[in-house]
Parts: sequence; structure tokens; C-alpha cells
Amino acid sequence: MKRLTIALAILSLISTFNIWATPSERAIYNPYIDFEWGNCPTQFKSYDNRNLCSLAEVPLDWEAPNAKKIDILVSKYPAKSGNSQGQIWFLQGGPGASASFYVKEFETNLNHFTQDYDLYVIEHRGVGWSTHLACTTPPSADYAAYSQACFNDLHQQWGEGLYKFTTTSAAKDLDYVISKSKTIDWLPSYVYGASYGTLWAQRFSQIAPTGAQGIILDSVVPSEKFGLDSWDENFNDIFADMFTYCQSDDFCRSQLSLNSLDELKTLVNKVYSGQHCPATNFKRFELQAISLIALSRSVEQILIPMYHRLARCNTNDVIALNNLHRFMFTGTGKQFIELAAKDPFDSSPIVSKLIVQNEINYNERDIHTKLEYCKDAISCIPEYILYQRHIDKQVWGNRYIDPYAYQPTQHYMPTLVLNGDLDPQTPHYYIPIVQSAFTSGNQRYVELPETEHGVIFVSHSTKENANTCGVDIMQSFINHLWSQPDTSCIKDLQGLNFKASQFESQVIFGSSEAFNGNAITQSLHDLNVLKNSNPNIYIQARDTFLRLADF
Repeated sequence: MKRLTIALAILSLISTFNIWATPSERAIYNPYIDFEWGNCPTQFKSYDNRNLCSLAEVPLDWEAPNAKKIDILVSKYPAKSGNSQGQIWFLQGGPGASASFYVKEFETNLNHFTQDYDLYVIEHRGVGWSTHLACTTPPSADYAAYSQACFNDLHQQWGEGLYKFTTTSAAKDLDYVISKSKTIDWLPSYVYGASYGTLWAQRFSQIAPTGAQGIILDSVVPSEKFGLDSWDENFNDIFADMFTYCQSDDFCRSQLSLNSLDELKTLVNKVYSGQHCPATNFKRFELQAISLIALSRSVEQILIPMYHRLARCNTNDVIALNNLHRFMFTGTGKQFIELAAKDPFDSSPIVSKLIVQNEINYNERDIHTKLEYCKDAISCIPEYILYQRHIDKQVWGNRYIDPYAYQPTQHYMPTLVLNGDLDPQTPHYYIPIVQSAFTSGNQRYVELPETEHGVIFVSHSTKENANTCGVDIMQSFINHLWSQPDTSCIKDLQGLNFKASQFESQVIFGSSEAFNGNAITQSLHDLNVLKNSNPNIYIQARDTFLRLADF
């Protein structure tokens, strides 16, 4: 999923003031009065401008409802049919990512739901167009000093209220806005969360056990026994599963010269130490980062040929690999796809640090253990980011204790859990933790093969004009909450694609064939000539290039 995947480095200086592109309405804190709907910020406008927005006033501290208030952005896309069958509420991941992502999906993957459901999007407190948590301290080369100064600045501004930008507070926000949306007309509500949004949805089930008619958890963060310190181990475990799929795929097996995962590990460690293929421009952290990016974004048609060419390492392979390096790590790829500047309201690193270090940090690893693990791993976070996370843990961690954190989630709401078996961010082997808290027969798990993070957005079908399989399963669940959802679409999944198109190969490797063939060195000018000569093919392949360049 393009916007639910990792970003390798985010250091943003963001204004603390929200400026609406057009006037919007503010809904005072009162659960018995409906929203005042108005225009949406530009970033939150749907493709057809049908959605409406409101700033809902909520208590900063739900234990002190009459004290300081903050704003939560809520967007509503009314059912096109004019006869809504219910509400679907969308919770974004991160933590700290903006939910504007969902609004952009109303035209594509979520279009199926726009006809008969009111689609609501809530912006997490502290993020995006809700009251925004951001650091006004200028970035510094001394990350420890910068991080501490940022914390001091925000704590001076918010005091202990800084520790109210939590998952539990966001869950209470959700309960409030769902109730507020039903003051005039009651409709059944279904809550969908992806990635961190699943933890948010599970927390909602604890503070409002009858707050919705059903919950959909997509790519699940377990409420207990899960922490992001296991990130690198998880990626390497899922890489091994992807490699197994390659060995069972006729095309991939016939092209790849490496016969086992052990052989691949031996290869990359020889490259790391400079014993093999030193003419390539890759450093260890870059090869490990490519693995992280390509695995989480399902770009196996570039990743596997990279290892094949690295193993053979002839003159053409060196040229091809250096073309890949230039595309990803020198800015060439960003320029080629004309990547727009990041919207500062797309995320809040502060919300991310607070929640990760205090609520998603169960299985802690010290910095030395992480660095030692990464010395010979295929996939790993770059060392400088590991050090930044270590500092973040010291500065932002152990700041608050939430009674719901690291506890099992038990409730009786109908629940659909979706996960791909190639999801490295929230691996499927954590699902038994979630299932152990199931309390009734209407709480079910569906695993999709050869599928990465964000099931309803990535589980594409081989059938023309079909919904994603995740969307079809979700719709089946909503239609029949007390029955097993229809999962027949799984047989038509596209699954992994190990064969790059000729155009993808030409752009990335400078060769008409990804695994083999002659390669030529390519400049940005050469790539632009290719793009301008093949505009329609470029549009079809742009998503692949975006996945490799946008980090």
C-alpha cells in the first residue's frame, strides 16, 4: 500500500497552525448536536468534490471534558444512491499518517463503497488537519539535541496535555464523532482500520464495546506482545517467504541463479565486505534498504533481478546495477517521476514518536543488538535511523502509561481480520495473538496468499474491472455479519509478479530485460527521452517507479 508503507527518513519542520484552503465549519463540543458541514481543505477534497468536512471540538483530556479543547477533522462522503445503507469509518495507520489518503482512494479501490454507504474519514488527533502536533525547533545535525529541544518545546506548550495525544484518546474521539453523526438519523456503523489504525480500532472496541456494528482490521498491529523493535527480524522472515514463492514460480526459478536463501545471504555478505562486485556503487545500508522498500511495496520484479545480476556481476550487470542505484539514491528517480514536495500535513512525526515509544514497544531491543543483527542481514533499517530511533526512545519513551496498552482486546462486536502472508510490517504470524482474544463465532480471520500490507488496497484480481479481493471480502462481511465471509475471490488473486515489463527494465536497469541482456548507462535526460517517447506505457508503469523512488 503506497501510503501505509515505511518512509526511510522524515525530519519535517511543520507549522503549528492549520490554514484551511477554503472556509470550513467548526462543530462545538456537544454529542447531541449534529456536525456543521462545510468545505474541505484542498488535501482532503475527493476527486468529485462531493465530500464535506467539519472540525469537531473535543476535550484534550477526556477525563476533564470541560477543560481545554482541540479540533478533530472529520470528512463525510455521502452515499451516491441517496439511500445510505450505513456508515464506514476509516482509520489511518502510521501512527502519525494523515487520513487524507483514504479520500484519494474513493475514485479507485474504495469506489465500490461510495454508492450505498456514507464514507467517513477521521483525522487522528495531533495529525494533519486536526490540531497538529509539530516541532518548531529547526532541524540540527545533532539529532539528540534536536530531539530533546523538540520535546522541551512541545512540553512547554502543552504541559502534561502532550500525553493526551494517545491511542486511547483517539478511540474516545472516534466514539464521540460516531455518536454525533447519528443525532438526526441512526445508521449502522462499521469501523475499518489499517496498520496502526487496527490498534486504534481495537482500542475503540475497549472503550466503546457497543460503539459499532462491525470492525474490519486490515494488516493487524496486535494489542499485546508486539513492538517495532522487531522490525528488521520481521522483514527478513517475510523475505524468506517471498524467496520461497520465487523458488516455486516457474519463471522466477528459471531466471534466478541463486538456489537457496543461504546462498543469497552468502552473496550479500561478500558484497558488504567488498569481496564481490566492488564496481557497483551500492553500500551495505543501500542494499538492505532496497530490500526493505521493495518487499514492503511488492516490487519483486526489480528486487529479484537485482540479486541475480549482483551474483553474476559481469560488465552489463554492473552498468544495470549502477543504473538502479542512480535511480533510487541520487534523486534521479524522484526527478524522473516529477515527485511533488511532501505536504507538511501528511504526517506528524511527533504523534508517531509518542505512540510508538509508549504503546508499540513491547519487545524492546537495545541499539547494540539491532546493529549486530544488521551486520549480515538481507533487509535492515539504515544504521543512522536505528540511532535516531534509539534517541527517540530515550527522549519520548516512558512518558505515560495507558492501562489498555499491551493488554488483550476482548469484545463481542463482529470482527473481520485481514492479513497478507507477505506483510513484513505486521506479519501474519502474529495473528494467533489476535485470535486468542476472540470471544465469539462472528470474529473471523482471513489470510490472503502472496499479499503485502494493506489488503483491501493491494489484493488485485486477475479479472478485468474487479474489486480487490479485500474489498469483496469486506463487503461480504458487512452484508452477513453472522456468517463466514465469501473468500472465493482468493483464487483469482494476481499475487506476486517476478517479471518486469520491458519498459520497467529499460528505465530501472537500462536493459530491455531485467534478469539478463546488455545494459547502457542512463542519465536523467535519457530516462526523460524514454518517458516522452512512450507516454502511455510510462503512465502504466509509473506506480512501480513511485514505489522505488518515493522515500
